[in-house]
Amino acid sequence: MKVLHTSDWHLGITLHNIPLIEDQRKFICDLIEIIKNEKIDAVIIAGDIFDSSVSSSDAISLYNDAVTEICGKMKIPMFIIAGNHDGAARLASCRELLKSSGLYITGKLEISPVKLKDTTIYSIPYFNIDEVRAMYPKKEIKTYEEAMLLVCDIIRAMMDKTKKNIIISHSFVSGAALSESDRSAVIGSAAMISKEVFSGFDYVALGHLHRPQNTGANVRYCGSPLKYSIGEATQRKSVTIIDTADMSVSEVEIVPLHNMRIIKGEYDKVLESAWYSEDFIKIEITDKFVSLEAISTFRNVYPNIVAISGKSPLENEQITLTVDEIEKMSPAEILNKFFMETQGFTPTGEQIDLFNEAIAAVDCGGDLS
Repeated sequence: MKVLHTSDWHLGITLHNIPLIEDQRKFICDLIEIIKNEKIDAVIIAGDIFDSSVSSSDAISLYNDAVTEICGKMKIPMFIIAGNHDGAARLASCRELLKSSGLYITGKLEISPVKLKDTTIYSIPYFNIDEVRAMYPKKEIKTYEEAMLLVCDIIRAMMDKTKKNIIISHSFVSGAALSESDRSAVIGSAAMISKEVFSGFDYVALGHLHRPQNTGANVRYCGSPLKYSIGEATQRKSVTIIDTADMSVSEVEIVPLHNMRIIKGEYDKVLESAWYSEDFIKIEITDKFVSLEAISTFRNVYPNIVAISGKSPLENEQITLTVDEIEKMSPAEILNKFFMETQGFTPTGEQIDLFNEAIAAVDCGGDLS
């Protein structure tokens, strides 16, 4: 049996206030083609389908399109677990009804194996320690690792070893490499677990971290299908395919609608070599400070520029501004920044008053002459 492993779609996410829904729509179309071409028998989504527990209508519509096509029309079983970004109760609504269609959604923690051909699949959604304590009140559980170990021990005691046994989990395994967009994992490590917790299983389909990687011989993060931060610019995004006949693992690359790139060099050379692209771009200028005027110039060539960095005008260091930070600046902040860039000092009170009068005149349709 061929099983496709994906995770961390984060439907509805934005990149510095740029909506990514069309990029995600293109991924779903590519995913469906991969399922057809690779003759996939089952699909695993290891959490964080949505970027927020209260998702936008566009995100919900895209999710509905995906599961309707894969599970409803193509009749391919899907296994979905809630991640820390998902609203578990919302995601798992009507789950018993949906099982009859081959859509297996696990929102809250329970041990409910599903057998498909030569394989049994166990779903472990993102959970908190108190859920496990409530399920097993006689057990003393102090850490997240102890909670996960208990759940896995119970599964190991009941699993059929004549079959392949696959665990789906949305968790943070120690030793794994983080990406810039792994926001929740970076904040503390109380929920970190060791890979040894999953010993004995034929494959562990992980979600939560966005960099595709193995943390053990049979423990794998498939990674997010798209780049969700500049720090992921050099990553190769993919979905993972497991063949249960020999437990071989392969990747199929996902080519994004808009790539994410970093352009680095001296200002004049970067500007000279610039060519129009709608990719998500960060520009790193190595020889000079980058003014607001320069940002506007680059934006004519790179409409989806997300960040720019250059040398500080006052100190020998790099400073970075994201485009959404610039767009959020008030007129007064822009004035201050302009004076610092061009004069090296902040404006006087008289200059601020003149500036405010000019802004007021423009707002009222007045004549500045």
